[in-house]
Amino acid sequence: MSPASGCTIRVFDSLSRQVIPLPLSEDGGHPGGRTLKLYVCGVTPYDSGHMGHAFTFCAFDLLVRWAEASGVRVRYVQNVTDVDDPLFERARRDGVGWKELADREVGRLLEDMRALGWRPPDVMPRVSAEIPAILAAVDRLVERGFAYQTDALYYAAGRYPDYGGLSHLSRRSMLRKLRDEGLLGEVGPGAKRDPLDFPLWRRSAPDEPSWPSRYGEGRPGWHIECSAMSMRYLGDQVDVHGGGRDLCFSHHESERAQSESLTGCVPFSRAWMHTGMVRYRGHKMSKSLGNLVVVPEALARVPAAALRLYLVAHRYRRDWSFRWEGLVGAARLIAEAAELLRRRGALDPGGRVRPFDAAKAGGRRGAPQEAAPDLVARFSAAMDDDLDTPRAVRALRAAVRRADAAGAGWMLRILCGEAALT
Repeated sequence: MSPASGCTIRVFDSLSRQVIPLPLSEDGGHPGGRTLKLYVCGVTPYDSGHMGHAFTFCAFDLLVRWAEASGVRVRYVQNVTDVDDPLFERARRDGVGWKELADREVGRLLEDMRALGWRPPDVMPRVSAEIPAILAAVDRLVERGFAYQTDALYYAAGRYPDYGGLSHLSRRSMLRKLRDEGLLGEVGPGAKRDPLDFPLWRRSAPDEPSWPSRYGEGRPGWHIECSAMSMRYLGDQVDVHGGGRDLCFSHHESERAQSESLTGCVPFSRAWMHTGMVRYRGHKMSKSLGNLVVVPEALARVPAAALRLYLVAHRYRRDWSFRWEGLVGAARLIAEAAELLRRRGALDPGGRVRPFDAAKAGGRRGAPQEAAPDLVARFSAAMDDDLDTPRAVRALRAAVRRADAAGAGWMLRILCGEAALT
């Protein structure tokens, strides 16, 4: 990003481990304009989404909203991994079709995120509908000599010299993580040559979907799916690639390697952003452990904006623990803000902050002219500083204390999106 772009947002890049200016691309349709090309890894839809998913997707929604408030166009792609082992295993266990299960859980995810005021991605591709593009990417890797076929078609990780560079893991640590996650696989004659190699195309079980290919009937490996979808909708290079930190290795590490191998475009992503893990009752919240808090459970207790504010009030790249008393605290602030905005006629009948009149939004980042300039500046500086939402929420509290309805409403439109305050 050139300094002339005028964008002051900075983000933490997992690869360089530094805070860098938000990378932006030239907007071909608008001379002089800037676009953020953003790809976020979505869910494998085999069970109810939980607070870990909501935290990640709200964090990137916040990035999108702040970039747009800063005059940046956003092209946002988030995939749905509906061809993957966990989905097929759950469908098998429950005696339902894999597609039926995926459709049901995607519907639930969208319902939850709409309630939390999510700005939907521009494209949400499903792997099952992207097989031609995935096979084209596989073909290019084969043609360039990065793959070999035994019991499956594998990417040879040793051909990429910096494999492990994104996650900053040693070979021993990478092997340990693959073993712990059950992804190590078989090594030897008739299988993969190196434990770090990963499948690009594999055979399907009898009850799994299968597609014809020059490598035999089967289905894609996990990592190649995202590379192909990202490139189809955003091009060979993205500005920001995001997801939960648990995806850094092996998923994003492998995406980076195979993407740069098949295109020669380096870097594949100009910044990598990873969200922290959400813990509950002492452990990372996960489907496998069963220690989940799901969105409808929380929404039965507090308004949607309170849950959204509680999530985004945590710095996106840090681990944190979900606590019900913390959610109650967020609900108190939302109740105070709702009362202030209701008195000023700034809430619509659904309890959402009314959109601002663009002609009267003369402050920074489209803030209303009547908003307190010092609070707008404090909020803006916090958001520019790698989405420092704890500081941004303190500015919101100050606006509510001062009865600055214009400032509070503007901040809530960014922090809570379209989520209802009541």
